Amino acid sequence: MKITREQAEAISRGEDVPVDVEGTECVLIRKDIYAKICGVIRMGGTDEVTDADLRKMLARAFESSDWNDPAMDIYNDYDNAKK
Repeated sequence: MKITREQAEAISRGEDVPVDVEGTECVLIRKDIYAKICGVIRMGGTDEVTDADLRKMLARAFESSDWNDPAMDIYNDYDNAKK
């Protein structure tokens, strides 16, 4: 497969590059980025991610982002405040 110079530069910056492979839409990414994505998706060495797994990942992401900080409580009533 040949890619353009612009595509190669985008990949070197860590960006994804959409490509069409015989009618199938694909994305080129660097191997190190692919490995990070796989690490997030493959919890416990399994290739299948359940809804429960996704909920756990989201909960961990929120906790690590200070979602439990009392200052974030304002967002609990965000929709009501917009009315």
